[in-house]
Amino acid sequence: MSYSILISKKELARILGVSSSTVSRWTREKRLPEPFPLGPNSTKWVKEEIEQWIEEKKANRGFYGHKPERGRKKCQ
Repeated sequence: MSYSILISKKELARILGVSSSTVSRWTREKRLPEPFPLGPNSTKWVKEEIEQWIEEKKANRGFYGHKPERGRKKCQ
C-alpha cells in the first residue's frame, strides 16, 4: 500500500507563496483541490493533487486565464 504525501495549510501557503488566510479563502471558494480532515484539528491536502493543480494553472498562463494578444489589429 502506498501513501500520498500530505501537506498542511501552512506548507501549502509556503508552496504557493500566499498567506494561510488566502489558502483558507481559496479553499472556501473551491479554487483549490479539496482538503480532507485527518483528525479533529488537522486538515491536509494531497501533494500530488496540488502539484497537478499548479500544472493546470501553468497551462492557462496569461492575463486572467487567457493569453494576451500580441500587437493590435488595425481597424478598417
